[in-house]
Amino acid sequence: MYPAAWAQIRGRRGGSRTDMRFRLALAMRSLAVALALALAPAPAAVAQDIPGSDDPAFQLALAEWLADDEAEALPRLGTLARAGNASARLLLGLIDRTPSLQGVFLARLPRADRIALLRDEGGMSGRNWLHTLDAVPLAQTWNDLFALRGGPELIARFDALGDPRAAREAMITLSAREHPRLRDLDPALLDYELLYLLWPVADDDQRAIIENRVGPDHPQRALIGQRPDVRVTDLWLRESPVAEPLRSVCAAVCPEAADQPACQSAAYQALGSHNGLLALGTPAEALVPQDVFLNSERGRNSTIRRILLGRDMRARRLMMRDLQDRSACLWEALHTQALLYRPNPPSR
Repeated sequence: MYPAAWAQIRGRRGGSRTDMRFRLALAMRSLAVALALALAPAPAAVAQDIPGSDDPAFQLALAEWLADDEAEALPRLGTLARAGNASARLLLGLIDRTPSLQGVFLARLPRADRIALLRDEGGMSGRNWLHTLDAVPLAQTWNDLFALRGGPELIARFDALGDPRAAREAMITLSAREHPRLRDLDPALLDYELLYLLWPVADDDQRAIIENRVGPDHPQRALIGQRPDVRVTDLWLRESPVAEPLRSVCAAVCPEAADQPACQSAAYQALGSHNGLLALGTPAEALVPQDVFLNSERGRNSTIRRILLGRDMRARRLMMRDLQDRSACLWEALHTQALLYRPNPPSR
């Protein structure tokens, strides 16, 4: 598959007229979904190539990582990063900053070994590889976001670099920090899925625009102080592109089609964070397209790990007890994954 098939995957971005007619027909199933698609912003620019992404050694390490083989992939990526491969540095830097991207192998490593594997040398705890990528705009945009340098322009920068998932994460981060310049954004031009994040800082006119744009069957209604019908929220989970992380997990762990709607609804409740759902996905579109990542072992396990990480142990036990009744197959997948992260009992 690498690297020739990777180019084919990237080449599918535009979509044919037949695809457009199919998407439009699907959207007609729900007036609100059709409205959301009609008002959505224009597609982002194609993700820019990162130096080193076509290196066969990097493609091998990436394939291993997507197969959830950290023990093979991460040492290879570390070797490439130390040799100057910018793609390996970018991927390791984002894994280091994103707990849900860190699997069982990393979780079991002693802290010193984990730092040595993920970071460059320097300082008391190593240096994140992103800080070595001054010539890579995507890495610099991430550095600016992590350091809270800048405001809403970071969202536009990620969009311009062809990384809509990163743009959503930037908006979520700025909203959590209550960035004062968010109120300068025009709700009529913002990504439809992010409108609720403007609500806390919006004036009366902006709130009127948001209410008019948000369909009655969208979970955002609950996030602006209203109450959507759970049945139409379930429809949104089946159709919205940003709910694909949950659909991918449910398709894998609950293969019977009849079980998947309950799995999707239960997974959304178990995640317990609409923000968290919007931020799930590929570490970098330029390295791994979102659809490829979400349908990989690493992608699905990162969604499961994000669900598990979202609660302390007591709350997780309560969540798992509820989940067992709502979707037994999803419960089994989360239970199995949680057991993998438990430390081995001491040998006698």
